[in-house]
Amino acid sequence: MPRAAIPLPSRGVISSRRLIRALARAPALPVPLPVRAIDALLAARRRAAGLRRASIEIDGFTLPYLAGGTGETVVLLHGFGDNKDSFVDAVHRLRERHRVVLPDLPGFGEASYRDDFDYRLANMAEVLHRFIATLGDGPVHLVGNSLGGAIATRLAIDHPQSFASLTLVDAAGVVMPTPSPLQRRIDAGENPFVLQHESEYDAWIAFVLQRVPPMPWGVRRHFARQFVARAPIHGKILDDLLRPDDDLTHELGRVRAPTMVIWGSEDRLVDVSVAHVLHAGIRDARLVLLHDVGHCPQYEVPDRTAELLASFVGEYSVG
Repeated sequence: MPRAAIPLPSRGVISSRRLIRALARAPALPVPLPVRAIDALLAARRRAAGLRRASIEIDGFTLPYLAGGTGETVVLLHGFGDNKDSFVDAVHRLRERHRVVLPDLPGFGEASYRDDFDYRLANMAEVLHRFIATLGDGPVHLVGNSLGGAIATRLAIDHPQSFASLTLVDAAGVVMPTPSPLQRRIDAGENPFVLQHESEYDAWIAFVLQRVPPMPWGVRRHFARQFVARAPIHGKILDDLLRPDDDLTHELGRVRAPTMVIWGSEDRLVDVSVAHVLHAGIRDARLVLLHDVGHCPQYEVPDRTAELLASFVGEYSVG
């Protein structure tokens, strides 16, 4: 899509989704799509959502990010194995009145990976704290899904003055009162984030998401190939994260930012019982349960997620 044809914020994400759905209905090609074609498709989707790519160096990491809009800053952190495009379809309402920033977490997406880095929660949070400090704004609004939610919680505990609000979307970071199917697999010695073959990818996505959004065949195959190739990285990072001292349960009372907890009722990665722990442990937290939604509401019900984010962040914005 030419730059001059970028739709208005409220329409852009609709246009980007229509593009994806149209391509998803097209017949599957017998050969893989060139990487440059997939990159062009992702770039068009980002432009349709009013986002531009930039990059910065922090603590030996190259951290690419997407940004768009003006006003108070909202930083949105993706989950384990995901990337900065995670919230692209759910920021159109936010971008009308806020600046949105979507970074790749260290070791994920296009961010560089350091095998000499300890990816425990506190260390990843400090890298993100330095990243946020470079944005040059006052207190920012923080949103995190899954691992991004655990990092966001750690940041809100350690740097309360830096954040105007906190939104946790199916967040990791506390011990599950009821072990999820994912937790049971990890306890059995399996790392479900490590796939051995591309053919396992569709089943993994169906495990993560209750409502799987349309995805063109060539793009899905590209993501599957990337996910399998990153198996050693996923293994190292998960090993670093699985530490008893990273449990945030007993520190939740230190969160001072106004907090909203959003959870999919069918989450198979982080059991819904964690939502109630966060709701009870964080002072005056709000809880929103989404029926028939899995681990990633931003993919599964992006319009509802966009509405919730815009309403909550707007409530605690100065402008």
